[in-house]
Amino acid sequence: MGLKDSGSERFQVDLSGVVNLLSKNLYSGPQVYLRELLQNAVDALTAAVALNPKTPQLIQLSCNSTAAGNNTLQICDTGVGLTTAQARELLSTIGRSSKRDSELGEGRAEFLGQFGIGMLAAFMVADEIRVLTQSRVTAPDGTLPPPTEWVGRADGTFVVRETDSSTLPEIIRAGGTAVQLVAKSDTLHWLERSTVKELALNYGDLLPLPIELVGEGIINRRYLPWMETYSDQASRTQALMQFGKELFGFKPMHIIDLNVPALGITGVAYVLPQQVAPGSGQHRVYLKRMLLSNRLDNVLPDWAFFVRAVIDTDSLKPTASREQLHEDETLLIAREVLGQQLKDWIRNHVAADGFYGSEFLQTHHLALRAVAVQDSDMLEVVADTVPYETTDGALTLRQAVASGELLYTTTVPAFRRLSPVARAAGITVVNGGYAYDADLIAKLKSDLQWSVRELESADLTQALTEPSLEREMATGDAIAKARTLLGQVDCDVLLRRFEPESIPAMLLRDADAEFQHELSEVRESTPDLWGGLLDAFIETGEAKSRTLVLNDSAEVVQTLLAAKHGEVFDAGVVALYSSALALAGEGLSSGESADLSHALETLLQHALSSSQGRDSNG
Repeated sequence: MGLKDSGSERFQVDLSGVVNLLSKNLYSGPQVYLRELLQNAVDALTAAVALNPKTPQLIQLSCNSTAAGNNTLQICDTGVGLTTAQARELLSTIGRSSKRDSELGEGRAEFLGQFGIGMLAAFMVADEIRVLTQSRVTAPDGTLPPPTEWVGRADGTFVVRETDSSTLPEIIRAGGTAVQLVAKSDTLHWLERSTVKELALNYGDLLPLPIELVGEGIINRRYLPWMETYSDQASRTQALMQFGKELFGFKPMHIIDLNVPALGITGVAYVLPQQVAPGSGQHRVYLKRMLLSNRLDNVLPDWAFFVRAVIDTDSLKPTASREQLHEDETLLIAREVLGQQLKDWIRNHVAADGFYGSEFLQTHHLALRAVAVQDSDMLEVVADTVPYETTDGALTLRQAVASGELLYTTTVPAFRRLSPVARAAGITVVNGGYAYDADLIAKLKSDLQWSVRELESADLTQALTEPSLEREMATGDAIAKARTLLGQVDCDVLLRRFEPESIPAMLLRDADAEFQHELSEVRESTPDLWGGLLDAFIETGEAKSRTLVLNDSAEVVQTLLAAKHGEVFDAGVVALYSSALALAGEGLSSGESADLSHALETLLQHALSSSQGRDSNG
């Protein structure tokens, strides 16, 4: 057959500009060239089977090196092929697609991509694209049209001509397409055999069509592991565990099935074996079994960061790059339904087992708290199952409220400061100072009508043992002197007995008084600017923002209160105050550090002097 050459023609756009746009603004990198070529091959095979169900189906990859050291790739498919007219129209006009041909049906849902743009993606790795194709659509007399050769170049020109079957690879002579690429000097890596195989498996491992790498045979698995039939549940779990480990690189803790038939979504979520930070969800999503993205985070709710999901869908819409999902109503519904399935699993499996010894709860309690903050149904599950740190050890919130009221601290330092005394006083207090706790506990009050209250200083001072009247009179002058001394730092002093004796003093905070103290400081520092406004908020009274509670059960306190008032007494009060600050988890200011240093120096000199005096008298 004689060759009919149309002569060199030009693309109907600035090709170099389009390729630059694709590589820098649309696609994440050159690796997507193989995905685009695979998509074209899959779509061609889909069209061929629609014309004749008995059409052989195969995608074949062949990698070689030229004598000049360039890497080459040939990707063949036994699909529907193109006529010369179709090649000129579809391969040389951006945005045109064989999926829109009237003979196949407008906008057929079975197709993955858009042929024209997908082919141009290959210019990211090659300066020239050669396409050899044989159409399977016969003429009225039953004969096939002549084969076609299309050659496109990065300079913006292309050639379309009829050729003869001898120029075609054997695999496509009965129908199909071969795309041939020669790597650019700076993209040799992308056409190396190992890279091509890795990319083909990454994008096409789950495709139902066989992908053959010449020299190795069929390389893709061609099935969805979670949709396979297994001999028993144990075999299924083992297979899915292994699949998850291959995909994500970790041994999953649990497997959660995902299925939304109305939206054509199936998949499985793998529970991570370690705790991760919120916002780190990166899921693997396939569109019609072709990989869309392995780092997609918007298919599941934000709180589902404790799982990694692998999902296949035929209804969710990709963005122009086909590497993300388009945020639309369908995705919103899918995310809500999939999130509900995760919550159902937690409710049915985790909550039913209790929390003691539960590996899931120990690892992912933060994720459960995040769920509960957003979902009232899960709030009760968390209240019944998730262990919280309390003064009585690890308890659920339900157990902690058994007395009728839930007392909690809003910060971890406050819990550390008060827990020894609260424990000794028999008061159950929950440490609510971690992420999500404040919002979650607030929802217990608003949604479940629990009696919830932040622990106050008065709760502890009332529970502590007051000294006898005789003891109060004996220590009254000393306590008054200590109050005068610490009044300079807005701190009151009380004498109580409490356990353990090893804590000589503790510091209690009064949030309201602290707020009033801060307002007064601002009022005094800027009287003209804020005076009139702040006067309306400042309450009169002598309440201090902090209270130093001296433990009359501690020997060191008894010794101090019995000492003569003077420099040593002042130093002792400052030392106890400083130790209480440290116990409360508060850092010392520069002034407080200087006061503590002076106090220790005074106490040390007094101790040394007393020791020398005893030695001289001995």
